[in-house]
Amino acid sequence: MRDHGEVTASTLVSATPAVRRRVAGKWVVLSSLSGLALAGVYVAAVLTTAGQSVEDGILRSVGDDTLLQSGSALDAISPSAVLLVVALTMSVALVRRRPAAAVQSGMLIVGATLTTQVLKQFAPRPDLSGDVYANSFPSGHVTIAVAVMLALMTAFGRHARPLVVIVSTGFAAVVAEQTVAYGWHRCSDVVGACAVALLWLGLVRVGAARWAREPRRTDVVGPKAHALTSVVIGLALVVCLALSGAVWGIGIGSDMSLTTSSGGEGMLMGARLAAAGVVLVTAWIAWKLDRRA
Repeated sequence: MRDHGEVTASTLVSATPAVRRRVAGKWVVLSSLSGLALAGVYVAAVLTTAGQSVEDGILRSVGDDTLLQSGSALDAISPSAVLLVVALTMSVALVRRRPAAAVQSGMLIVGATLTTQVLKQFAPRPDLSGDVYANSFPSGHVTIAVAVMLALMTAFGRHARPLVVIVSTGFAAVVAEQTVAYGWHRCSDVVGACAVALLWLGLVRVGAARWAREPRRTDVVGPKAHALTSVVIGLALVVCLALSGAVWGIGIGSDMSLTTSSGGEGMLMGARLAAAGVVLVTAWIAWKLDRRA
């Protein structure tokens, strides 16, 4: 049975105003919670002494031979690559005769990227821990990688969408891990980036639910494919966070101040896994909410 109350990615339903309001409400809630998460992690990790001390301690554990170096996933993200991906996602949606999905894809990537750049410029980072590290909240690379993943989820059809989501989620998770591994960003920067991307996902879906007038076309990911994709992302998430917790539990102990210097490598590895896990959580939430496309 079809659920006439679902409006997501590229299938936009010609429905009654009541149905449109109900569907839009789900995405309003997502945007609102994402905004609260963005503000919350900024306050807790950037504006408090404890938050800065923990994250700067992890940042200090990055070795001099790897600090501010780069990995293949990070190297893949550049202004020209972003423009190419925007053009690709919009083209795929247009070829599928989904102009509204094309608009959503473009707005998602561009809007999330610009929001992050504005925040990086104007969100202050007071010196509370005694370490002079520049503000890096939120991560621009992770914002782009996650926004692209969500845009691809929007643009591609039901047959290709599960594989595209799994691959793009894996790439985004590696980007997040590498930003922490090479000392480009703190874990809170990754959380902030994911919150920005989800905020924009909610905004573009609200617009689609309220104003799009594209006719309904069956473009629903089958229940088996959807469940399998959920399981793959969910298992990766569980493994990632379990390993992160185990590394922190073994290498950190209860006294963070004592183990910051002696257990730096363990802290860094735990932070890398946690950063990847945050991206996997984001992908899982988006996939579950965006079942129809």
